[in-house]
Amino acid sequence: MELEGLNDAVEFGAEMREENFSFQEGETFLNHGSYGSVPKCVQQVRRRFLDEMSRHPDDWYRRNVYKYWQESQKAAADFMHCDPKDLVFVENATTGINTILKSCRYKAGDILLYTTLTYKAIAYTCQATAELYEGVKSAELDIQFPIASEDEICEKYEDFFKSNPETKIAVLDAITSPSAVVMPLKRLITLCHRYGVLAVVDGAHAPGLLPVNLTELGADAFTGNFHKWVYTPRSCAILHVKREHHSWVHPLVTSWNQHLTLDEQFFLVGTIDHTAYVSAKYAVEFYQRIGGMDKIIGYTSKLASEAHEYILKKLKAEPLQIPQSMESPTMRVIQLPDLSQYPCTREGSIAFHTDIRYKYNIQCAIEVIQGHLHLRISTQVYNTLEEYKRLADCLLEVIQADKKN
Repeated sequence: MELEGLNDAVEFGAEMREENFSFQEGETFLNHGSYGSVPKCVQQVRRRFLDEMSRHPDDWYRRNVYKYWQESQKAAADFMHCDPKDLVFVENATTGINTILKSCRYKAGDILLYTTLTYKAIAYTCQATAELYEGVKSAELDIQFPIASEDEICEKYEDFFKSNPETKIAVLDAITSPSAVVMPLKRLITLCHRYGVLAVVDGAHAPGLLPVNLTELGADAFTGNFHKWVYTPRSCAILHVKREHHSWVHPLVTSWNQHLTLDEQFFLVGTIDHTAYVSAKYAVEFYQRIGGMDKIIGYTSKLASEAHEYILKKLKAEPLQIPQSMESPTMRVIQLPDLSQYPCTREGSIAFHTDIRYKYNIQCAIEVIQGHLHLRISTQVYNTLEEYKRLADCLLEVIQADKKN
């Protein structure tokens, strides 16, 4: 199977959107960081797989799809610089973290550590897992803004490990969500291992965004979405498990391959739709053919910085107080003023970005971070600075109208 209809010669920006993506007419899409976007040619690949599955389901499940899975698995492993035997596909990073935490063997007194910046679904996973076992606890490491340095973060972890030698697992972020802080991951993994703690990485945003070599990184487990920044269909993520842990890591769904290899167990979890997974090979090809990480991040990082600076000045707002070394290449976060119309709650943030969507035809991310509403911008190869200028104008209109009421 080959990619069809890919025009990899187009310029990034509006031309890239028109040629290679299929957003609805008139919509300004500025929230790639939440659910990703799938190029037309990768959508076409998936449709061809779906057609093959429909033509002869038994041939698909009994004879063909495992071969496609392994081809895609190898492409993903090459992309993440690891052995394919240590990498499997899961639906999303939340599934990956659930898999590791709920496979692990605990004893009374063990602690599962997360932080105040942990993605809320993962924080809940830590809490829910601890509740399954008598005497097991979850703990939240307090990280507040401003953050002065990477050293500050590492010191917080080390102080916790010294005071809590029962810590079993630390869930570490590669890039926090929704606050978009790049954490000193390698240093934190080294710290975990120094204190006998399993380092489990929530790398939801990392694949395609950060240069990750999973072999060199050395985490006990790492999960990351391919559907955010690597252009796969949704519900496609990877889970990498260090070889020494294969014996105790199992899929959340127990099926026929329970006692076989990691790869075989995760492939067969009942009758599922594998087409997002087997399309990953072609999404990686798209990523490389339009320029790879250097070109993609070169464009999107420059755009993120320019858009960030413009919006800050336009709204007279404050950036997230973090060192430059901890800024995400393609995501930036801006604190918005408190508004009477939109309370600083999850419901308020949803109402705000929903109103922006339907009044102005702009999709953006507005989130509650440590008690205040924040705008998170995320840039992709199809975005332009003009789109972010329009977003700033619309946000300013909403803010000014709120002040008059």
